[in-house]
Amino acid sequence: MSFKDLDPELLENAASVGGEYGRKIEKCMEEIKRLRNIERYLKNRLLRKGKPQPFTLKLMVKTRRLIEFNKKEALKYRYYLIIYRESLGLINHRSVFEIYNIEKL
Repeated sequence: MSFKDLDPELLENAASVGGEYGRKIEKCMEEIKRLRNIERYLKNRLLRKGKPQPFTLKLMVKTRRLIEFNKKEALKYRYYLIIYRESLGLINHRSVFEIYNIEKL
């Protein structure tokens, strides 16, 4: 039995579920990139001023926590995507790790 033998509606549903995981991962990755830009700005702001501003430090801590949260979420959804792919019989996940390279963020 191959994918050609399956009902088109079933295939569409299967693709939709996998795509939803991908969208969630991408959303987290985009948020991490946005937060990294904020983190760079805050770091430069701290370096420009002679005395660290408590508000800027609080923002920096909060930003780093949000980055870690989004990384954990992205890793969780990538894990779910891999499990989902394996349930479909796909065992080579190299492309998933290349596309969703969360560790480099």
